[in-house]
Amino acid sequence: MQLFCPACQAAFPGTQRCPRCGGLLLMPQEAAEAPATRPKADPVPEPAQPTPVGRVFVGAVLALGLYLGLRKLATGLVLASYPEPDGWWVSFEGLAAVCGGQVLAVIFGAVVAAAGRTGGFVFGGVVGGLCGGLFLGAELLAGAPPQDLVLYVQPAVLVFVGGAAGVFAARIWGAVPVLDMPIPDRNKLSSSRFAIEDTTTSGRPTAWLRVLAGALMMISAVAVAEQARSGAQKYSGGMLKVTSIGQGQFLTWQIAVFGVLAGGATAGAATGAGVRHGLLAGILGGAGVIGLTAAQGEALGPVAYWLSTLSLAGLPPTAPAAIVAAAGGVLLLGFLGGWLGGSLFQPLAPAHMRRRLRAGLD
Repeated sequence: MQLFCPACQAAFPGTQRCPRCGGLLLMPQEAAEAPATRPKADPVPEPAQPTPVGRVFVGAVLALGLYLGLRKLATGLVLASYPEPDGWWVSFEGLAAVCGGQVLAVIFGAVVAAAGRTGGFVFGGVVGGLCGGLFLGAELLAGAPPQDLVLYVQPAVLVFVGGAAGVFAARIWGAVPVLDMPIPDRNKLSSSRFAIEDTTTSGRPTAWLRVLAGALMMISAVAVAEQARSGAQKYSGGMLKVTSIGQGQFLTWQIAVFGVLAGGATAGAATGAGVRHGLLAGILGGAGVIGLTAAQGEALGPVAYWLSTLSLAGLPPTAPAAIVAAAGGVLLLGFLGGWLGGSLFQPLAPAHMRRRLRAGLD
């Protein structure tokens, strides 16, 4: 016959003493009335929980240290390979190397700051904004022209990159959940208390209006990116400018990338299926970009820069390889934007659960 230990909440056959705590075992009807007293144990020490400010500080310091190390490495390579290193740093290749090093450093710092915590976008975005401001100040103190437009775009890029890296870190290395599992009343233990509520599960429907809105944002961003950059230079009164044609093309491409990512995030936000909505918006957006290119007879500014980066600048915009490259770039950005929007903006609970929550909070 099995006897019950009220302290360990377990039954043991063939003995009158609990093998775990040594307490006296009781009959089932006696155990239902006996209080469950567990032997006192040493309190478990609370784990150290760094504050959000401390996490951001550590992530920013590590990012700055990594960037300084990458900058020193690049300086050594430039001194060994180029007879005029000062001229190389102001070229397009030097600008790309500086921006790439800053992006890698911010990604590393954002991952460190957001790992194991909720709200990864906030941690990563703050690290990116802090590092971007420090990088901007350092470039201006080093003698960079204050009118250079790319200097002011890079902090915004680092905020977005840091936020995306923070979301990725928070999803991969999630926070430890806090479980609240109260023990039910022993006097009311019954199999009926473990009955599972009948619920109907269904897949997330496709929000076609969101998909269309995201696709329109993608097409508009690619179409007006060149005008947006030139308008910012024109109406700034000479305060913002680019020093070369390559910098202007690079900034135009960055504006288009932000717009396409925003379109994917719009399509996937609050849908519960961000990746699917981002892919659908990317397909429609890519088709729209190809249609605009065919109607114009030449590649749009961001598309032309993307094709030149892929060594496809000599092809006509209607060539199969150029079409695949342009549409594939929009599709990839739509995928990333949909995943980011679906991760940042989760869907609301179903209507019946919201009613239950409101009733419980009365």
